[in-house]
Amino acid sequence: MPRGIDSAVFPHLQTDLDRVRDVLGPVRLEGRPELTALTDEGPGTSRRLVRPTLTLLSYYLLTDPATPADDRVVRAAAAVELLHLGSLYHDDVVDHAYERRGRPSANVVWGSHMAVLGGDSMMLTSVRMLAELGRREVLAGAIAGEQMCAGMVIEAADLYVTSRSEQSYLDAIDGKTAAVLSLACRVGAMQAGRDEDTEEALALFGRHFGMAYQLHDDILDLTSTAEEMGKPVNADLPEGIYTLPVIRAAARDGNLVRLLRRAMTRAQAAHAHELVIASGAVDEARTTADEFMDRAAGRLAAVPVDPRVRHAMMAYARTILDRRTPGPAAASRSPQPPRARGAGLPPHIAQWLRNWLLDTGLALTPAEADYHRWTGAIQLPAHTLTPAANPAREQTTYGMAVLTLILDDLFEDPQLTDPAAVTALRRGMVAMVRRDPQDPALPGAIPTAWASLWPRLREGRTPRWQERFLDGLENWFEAAEREARHRIDGYIPGTADYLPLRIATSGIEIALACIEVYEDGELPSKLRNHPVIRRFEELAFWVTFVENDLVGLDQDEADQVPYNLVRAVRHETGVTRSEAVEQVQRQVAEHRAQLEAVIRYIPGLIRVLPGLPGRRKDYAQMYANITNVALWGRESDRYEPTSASTAPDLERLRREVYHRAAEPAPTAL
Repeated sequence: MPRGIDSAVFPHLQTDLDRVRDVLGPVRLEGRPELTALTDEGPGTSRRLVRPTLTLLSYYLLTDPATPADDRVVRAAAAVELLHLGSLYHDDVVDHAYERRGRPSANVVWGSHMAVLGGDSMMLTSVRMLAELGRREVLAGAIAGEQMCAGMVIEAADLYVTSRSEQSYLDAIDGKTAAVLSLACRVGAMQAGRDEDTEEALALFGRHFGMAYQLHDDILDLTSTAEEMGKPVNADLPEGIYTLPVIRAAARDGNLVRLLRRAMTRAQAAHAHELVIASGAVDEARTTADEFMDRAAGRLAAVPVDPRVRHAMMAYARTILDRRTPGPAAASRSPQPPRARGAGLPPHIAQWLRNWLLDTGLALTPAEADYHRWTGAIQLPAHTLTPAANPAREQTTYGMAVLTLILDDLFEDPQLTDPAAVTALRRGMVAMVRRDPQDPALPGAIPTAWASLWPRLREGRTPRWQERFLDGLENWFEAAEREARHRIDGYIPGTADYLPLRIATSGIEIALACIEVYEDGELPSKLRNHPVIRRFEELAFWVTFVENDLVGLDQDEADQVPYNLVRAVRHETGVTRSEAVEQVQRQVAEHRAQLEAVIRYIPGLIRVLPGLPGRRKDYAQMYANITNVALWGRESDRYEPTSASTAPDLERLRREVYHRAAEPAPTAL
């Protein structure tokens, strides 16, 4: 039963709300069941169905509250809720919100594009349901939707406007919030078959209540915690949304006005928040909300109904103003304790890698075998990865990871300054990996290392997997050549080009293929192509790249590495180094929060996604390993040299691979 409801007055409300939930459901797309989850909040949602409750109460008020609601009322209530839910999808995109009712928002999990389309689907489903009820209902819904959009436009036009007027604020909330609550009451009254004056009185009750409702929401943003609200709080100020308390505080505090600007630092936002609270404007806003509640009560008093029912409806409205729902604090990632260098690499793997590096000639001395940019980059903390399928696959995966790091260094080496040599290196790499496995191995450390790994990598893999792996390597070599040429030319990409260029040089497909080898499985294309999984991969690798950019900034600047986001921001905007670092750190925090939200969603998706072959548990384990490696990335030892390691001669390794002839023709597997 909703909070504040007198069950003796409204005995059927809970049952009727359950009927509304049955009607709601997700929007289903014919033939694409894997997309149903876009608009499915799932079981256990904390949604309180305020708008459907108002629809039902308005109907009960004008009929007999002791009688269950007619099916038309249930559908009307569901239609209003769908209109509201669709608008929330849009709100979260506009506001860059990461949570909704304590859960990841749709834009975080699915991306903004899909979230907007999901919101559109829900709102248009609402329109269809209202149209099925009748012309008056759909017209009322269209008008409310129009007013809602107008309110949002007004609010967006006033972002960061320190001179925003109180009237502009009231006009905005009248549209974006009050219009839909007014619609909820109106369509409930319509189903009771009373005169239009009565409908209008209930619609005005809903509108005045809606004004108070949004005022309280804005006050709670300033005075509550994220745990109480189930969504981020203290968010309006930094986003430039100046609500009534802020408007009144700014009118008499010049210091606050000077703080209100775009791109506020955390310290500035916190200070601005303190000034608003200290001004007394929050209490004044509560008084304004109380005035709107008095007006709502006046409209309800004008409706000739049983006073007991009227009082119960008003009591519910007053109770629902406080949306705080105390619960357990959201889990947060605690800082990792300091760990000894190399403590996470299993001893048997550390020994195998050292021997392999020396046996293949990649390292000439034990000190080179301990080179921090190679083995240091994979010093995973204990229990980061779930156990491998078998020891041979564990060795193969770690070996390929180190070889990938070595190949990356060959291209990134600042001593490589001849464009022709870069191209020769790329040609040699392609010729090496495309060589017939039955042919004798080429001389040299890199070819020897590759020849030792490729048979083990391809063991048990399908021809399609093998070709995809080699294609991924060739594409990576081409991207590495492009990056090296950009370094030589002094080119720094704009921020819009950073991610695609960085992804191309990252070897994502190689990393994912290695996880498949490690687990002795293969991620089905149906899973890899799901929008949520694509979103996860984008966020996971973005976080990994950019956190490494921050950790390795000093070295990247010294080596003139072109694909570093801090360098890209400085080049594009002209800000100082410290300003660029702070800007990128904020982006990392934002993306990491989104990534952790998506991570919580993936196990459930894998469990219910239709059309997957077996081994769902194995797929979940693969993504758990990808997740753990991505979140661990900032702890890498790659940029922390030790006295025990010695830098190898990269030119020696390159000379063994250079291929200056014409492009080699790919050969069959």
